[in-house]
Amino acid sequence: MLRHSNSAEQNPDVKDVTDTYAEEDNTRFFAEATDQLGGPRALIGLVGACDLPGVALRRAQSILRWDRRPSLWSHAFLVVDDGIREVTLHSRAGHFPEPADNAITPGTLDLYERDPNVALLKVSMSDEEAAAVAHRAVKEPNLERLRYDLFEALGFWQAYLWTRGTANPLEQGIPMAASALIEYCFEAIQLDLTPGANDRNSAPEHLWNGARWWTDAFGEFGRKIEGRAVIRDRHCRVLGPGETTWK
Repeated sequence: MLRHSNSAEQNPDVKDVTDTYAEEDNTRFFAEATDQLGGPRALIGLVGACDLPGVALRRAQSILRWDRRPSLWSHAFLVVDDGIREVTLHSRAGHFPEPADNAITPGTLDLYERDPNVALLKVSMSDEEAAAVAHRAVKEPNLERLRYDLFEALGFWQAYLWTRGTANPLEQGIPMAASALIEYCFEAIQLDLTPGANDRNSAPEHLWNGARWWTDAFGEFGRKIEGRAVIRDRHCRVLGPGETTWK
């Protein structure tokens, strides 16, 4: 569940730009949003997919929302100098999530050029801080392995996706590994990205909620959050067999 932020309005610096990009893939959005947000390093990416795994993950997060509707988001990743780093249940880049790397795998933004919902978020920080955040994903995957065992979390979520009757891992306090990676990386600058969460069952919904509603809390620490989002699928429709796009 999410705590109330006590903010009177949503963060005006997280802008919905759906109308600008609604009728095209995400290539131009990623390029222009990255430029508007001041460069790629340590941006937070969110994806809302309509394939079967994406829909299952979006629906699982409904327990975190007051309206009990599916989340807009199924995945999160960190943008670094040479692409992205992510922990994913089904790598579109074809990478096996190695246990020795805590399941963190490389990828590129074009892996998500056809998904209906995408967002990029930026936390204000110095170049040195951004480098420290990215360094955790690229070079220090196991620094806090006791608290952030991302590889093990994947096992619980695989069972949830593939086995009938398996309980929602979020109800058991098991985080979604994709968003837990983001939280792990930002701990490098002692920043809790999910002040609205009542425990550590991390999910992309927590990241989105924090960026939209917890600006006052982040502002107290001098951490302005900006973002751009394209949201073409608000109701979590499911792609049919063989379909690869929302259009």
